[in-house]
Amino acid sequence: MRFSFVILVFGIFAVLLTFGAGPTSAQSENAVKPLAKTIFRDSDGNLIPNDEFVDIRMANFHVPDRTLVHTLDDGTIEFRLQKIPQEGAVAPEFATHFVDGSPVKFSELRGKVVVLNFWFIGCPACLYETPKLNELAAKFAGDPNIEFVAMTNDPAAAVRKYVAAHPFDYKLIADAKPILASFVVGGYPKNIVIGKDGRIVYWRSNIHAWDKFESVIRAELAK
Repeated sequence: MRFSFVILVFGIFAVLLTFGAGPTSAQSENAVKPLAKTIFRDSDGNLIPNDEFVDIRMANFHVPDRTLVHTLDDGTIEFRLQKIPQEGAVAPEFATHFVDGSPVKFSELRGKVVVLNFWFIGCPACLYETPKLNELAAKFAGDPNIEFVAMTNDPAAAVRKYVAAHPFDYKLIADAKPILASFVVGGYPKNIVIGKDGRIVYWRSNIHAWDKFESVIRAELAK
């Protein structure tokens, strides 16, 4: 009886030693090993936040992703984006009418910053971002040096009916299939900023980095 009791006590003591002891060498190594740092850079090598990284990476979501991934000497994982091919190109010419019937020629907008949105009725992502686009346009209300224009291939009558329920404060162009084809949109929505010289300086799809979007517009206005 006494022998069994001693064995029991010894067993409990051994268990306590096992669980009370410090971690194994493998456990210690895992405990002190820091998590790998991740950084994001644009095509020029500038550090950018994650939301802008996502916007650039998805700017042409219909084509294969060409992001480069490297592990640096200190263990940092670096994501390096490729250049958005549309940026720097001259925007194609167009001449059409807004849904209110007034004419518009892109050549007559030279000297202004033009903010374009390509969308269509029934596009959930387009509908989701419209209130944010309205807020952005409102910040520049009354500035004669900027135009906010939205284009869709939907017919004018359908667009008027749609925006009556879902206000869109950009100037609207309907039946825009030829214009959309000239820009080679590739997916919707698309958000573009064209500088005063007629060149595309910003080409994105969905927007997450709204502060970047606005800063690009303000930088172009300041030129």
